[in-house]
Order: sequence, then C-alpha cells, then structure tokens
Amino acid sequence: MKKDRERLELLIADSITEIKVDRKKVLKVNNLLSELGVPFGTFDEISKGDKQLSTVDSSLLCALSETLYEVSGNTNLKSDQWFTNKEISYAKKELSNNNETNRIILPIALENVEIVNIDNYITKIKMVDLVQWFHSQLIIYDFETQRSAKFKTGKNGVVPVPDINLKSVKDIADNMLNGTYLEDMITLNIYSDETEAVEYNPKTRILTINEQAAISILDGFHRLQGGVRACATNPELEQMMILSIRSYDTDTAKKYFGQINTINVVKKERLKELKSQEFSDLVVRDLQQKTDLKGRIASASKISELAGQLTTFDILSFAIDKVFKPKSRLDAREASETLIKFFDYLIGSFVDEFMLNPNKYRDDLINHSLMFVGYVVIAKYFEDNNMPIKNIKDFIDKKINFKDKNLIELLNSKRGINNAKVRNEVINYFEMLLGVNENVQ
Repeated sequence: MKKDRERLELLIADSITEIKVDRKKVLKVNNLLSELGVPFGTFDEISKGDKQLSTVDSSLLCALSETLYEVSGNTNLKSDQWFTNKEISYAKKELSNNNETNRIILPIALENVEIVNIDNYITKIKMVDLVQWFHSQLIIYDFETQRSAKFKTGKNGVVPVPDINLKSVKDIADNMLNGTYLEDMITLNIYSDETEAVEYNPKTRILTINEQAAISILDGFHRLQGGVRACATNPELEQMMILSIRSYDTDTAKKYFGQINTINVVKKERLKELKSQEFSDLVVRDLQQKTDLKGRIASASKISELAGQLTTFDILSFAIDKVFKPKSRLDAREASETLIKFFDYLIGSFVDEFMLNPNKYRDDLINHSLMFVGYVVIAKYFEDNNMPIKNIKDFIDKKINFKDKNLIELLNSKRGINNAKVRNEVINYFEMLLGVNENVQ
C-alpha cells in the first residue's frame, strides 16, 4: 500500500457511518461490491460491526475504498490514492476468483490427527486454513462459553460483540508477518445436538467434521483474529498452529473454559526453542528479529511480493550453512554478528530497492531471492579480508554487473530458487567473481 492501512480503515469507517443510514446508498454499495465478486451482504456485516475492518483482506479493503468513493464522492477514498496499480489489478482478479472457490463447506476431513480420548483430538494446521474457515463463517464465537461480551446498539437492538484487545491482535499479526511468532495452540469445540459432530478413523488418523456440526472457538480468539489480520496482508502466510479439537456439550465447554483461564492460564507467548535443526537456522532467526530483514524473509518456498518479502528462510539458511559453515552455537553467534551488521548496511545503502519500493526493482535483480545467496558470500568476503562494511554500496555498484547474461540466466533458472544445484552455482559465481579459491560442491 502507498499509505498506512489504518488511516484508510478510519476513512472507510467514517464513510460507512454516513452511508448506512441511507437505504438507497447501502443498496448501491452492495450492488457495486457484488459486481466485483464480493458476496452480497458483506457490507452489511461490516456496517453492523459483525466483521471488523481490521480483519478484512487487502483486496476487499481496496474494493471498499473504490466503491465508497463512487457512492459518496469522497475523493480521499479513491483506491489509487492508497493502492498501486498492481495491487488494484490483483484485488479485482482475487475477488472475482474467490467469490465461491475459496468458500469452505462441511464436511471437512483433517489428516494426521491424534486422539487423546473420545472427545479430545490434536493436530497441526496452517493459519490460512483456519482463516478460510472463519471467512466461510464456519467458526463462531459462542458467548455462552467465552469471556464476557461487550454490547453495542445495532438495527436489531442491543447485541453482544466479542471483547477484542486490538493491540494484542495487531501484535500477534505483526509477529506472524515477521516470522517471529512461535507455533501456539487454538482450541475449537465441535458439537451438534442432532448428529455425531465428528468421526475419527484410527487407522487413517483422519478426523471428519460432519455436515451439521457447529464449530466454536474455545480458546485463542485473539490468535485467530491476529491470523485473520496477518493473512489480509500476506494471503500466503505459512504460520503453523497447533489445533486442539474438543467435542463438548455446552456445560462441559463452560467448565473447560473456566479451567484453562483460572487453573492453567495459557501464557501469552511460548519459550523460544532451545535448539534448531541446523545452526544456520539460528542465524536466520537472528536476522528475522534483529535486522531490517524483519518481515521480509518468507517461511514459504517462495516470497510474497504483495507483502514486500525479499527471500526465503530456506535460501538464507542454505547459503549460511555452505558459506559460513557454523558447527556450533558459538559459530552461529559469530556468523550472526557479521551478517546482522552486513545486512543492516546493505539495506540501509539501498533503502528504496529493499524497503520502500522493492516491487519496483524486481526486474533489476538487486533484490532477487537468490541474490541473497550472493550477499552471504560477499559478507564472508568482507569479514575474511577485514574490509570496512561502510564501503558496501560502492563495492556492490562497482563489482556486481546485474546485466551480466550469466547472472541473469542463473537467477532465473527454470530449475527454480529451491534447487540445491542452482544455489550452489550462485555461490560459485560469486566466489569466482570475488576471487575466492574454494568452490562449493
């Protein structure tokens, strides 16, 4: 986005307040949104407060701003003031494609589920999947089994609404986007008064949520809302969650909720992992948390340009393992110190290319995902030769020819950014460029 999202949300909220009292204008907004692929009634959900603006994805936010501009005439809401042409085009395509295809309906079959007892199961799930359930209106907030509600006046009188700590939701979303949110648990209660809510096959470890089941959230509503907000920015969010599934009646659900919030209160955050699979992973985690790469390292196998990501966790870990070769936590700490300083200087020297307008420079290769393999090689070269890091901009400008045919072919290899041979070839390219004798096999 060109400007701060929260400012747009405030403008939209003010416009909705003015429009929602005029039935003709509301109908016009609904019709225009429907033409864009937004389900009819979505605007009504937002205007009533049933759907929070902070939780809608960027495509819907873009559609709302343009539609409200057309209906109200308020030029401050014009979508091109807030979104780039690429984002507007993406929003139109996304909404037209997602109207029905992304709506989830029951039954749902979950794989790799462990049974604890007859009404207690556990598995892992992507946050994007839970958010999809939420947007499909499968997950409800059951006021009977949750914290005290807030009340607001709507068209149907005084209605209860969830008591949400928006700051907590924002913090969770930011950490998920930055890749610094540790896997946590969300507990759902799946029940039915008419039929078996769930069926479990112990041989296949598949749990099926049956068609007439109701799904309510017992614990983790703020975590879910944080996920909704994070997915609105990055629809390809790779955040994993532990999913606890209970199948309780209302009285048992109330008792369970009281238990976890008095006897065994869920901590706000988990302890950091004591050990990673590779020492190079520890270095990448430091880069995620302590440099301007925060929020720009994708957990997925590819980056999200929409979220302004630059490279992936796996690419950096691979390069650090091959180039710095950390064999202990001490090695990892020393590599971290070198790379934290290096990337802060590198990004600070090319702010526009890496932070402010990364999408504008995608074709220039300077922020290509695999270039970060090259940058790791350069960082080691600077360290080994005691070169002042403040000279990094001049070094990059003079030493790297981003129009070199061999480099272009290598970075855009059909084998893709996740091919180990391609990554090793990138390391070899930069070691030869720098005159480093040892080649990676």
